[in-house]
Amino acid sequence: MMQELEGKVALVTGGGRGIGAGIAEGLAQAGATVALMGRSRAPLEEVAARIQAGGGRASVHIGSVSNPDEVERVLDDVLAAHGSLEIIVNNAGIVDEADFLDISLEGWNKTIGTDLTGAFLVTQRAARRMRGTGGGSVVNIASIDANGYDGPQGSYVAAKAGLVGLTKNAAVELAQHSIRVNSVSPGWTRTPMVEEFVSEKALQHMMTDFQRVPMKRLVEIPELANAVVFLVSDKASAITGIDLPVDCGTLATLYVYETIRPLF
Repeated sequence: MMQELEGKVALVTGGGRGIGAGIAEGLAQAGATVALMGRSRAPLEEVAARIQAGGGRASVHIGSVSNPDEVERVLDDVLAAHGSLEIIVNNAGIVDEADFLDISLEGWNKTIGTDLTGAFLVTQRAARRMRGTGGGSVVNIASIDANGYDGPQGSYVAAKAGLVGLTKNAAVELAQHSIRVNSVSPGWTRTPMVEEFVSEKALQHMMTDFQRVPMKRLVEIPELANAVVFLVSDKASAITGIDLPVDCGTLATLYVYETIRPLF
């Protein structure tokens, strides 16, 4: 892509692997300086090294998005290192798989704390710094699971649904400060974790599931990165408060029809 993000600094939470790493690399390829935030140094440094090897600029910042003091410290460190902050990508997230009756309060709080409260803390603290410096753009990585049931992961679904709602509310309130807020909702995406999951499941089961996806394939990480790059770029200057599904058409289908069709 063209260097449409040249001169901008982007903070990517959960940037050490999978979708976060791919988004960070996509932002760097578009010209942004990328600050990678996460709890483990080694994977962040690997991503930073790949970005730098490709001629990009990246820095590593250790901290938990669910800890307000650590969020404040990381934001201060990013500004000290790079002089500005125009882009936030709230990607950090975890999944706690448990049947609804078996969800523990500890598991619930941990998932909500990372996936929803973490995005709130980073966005709020970053916006306080952005409002006096010309504004910026925030992209929250939600999920198509925010729209309903996709297995026993109630805390994750609740967190992602809340994240979409938070996106819309923040977009309205922060518009006066020239801060745009949008979310991207991935469908099934080819990540190392998903590939490991698929390999452990019966192939026939997975093929049945993918028959419900119009494009009959997984989303590729660069496709998600392209969506994020667009939303934070000036090409999307009038776009705020939306949730953009990147899901190979999954949400365009009516799953219940596939379930009841054999009855007719």
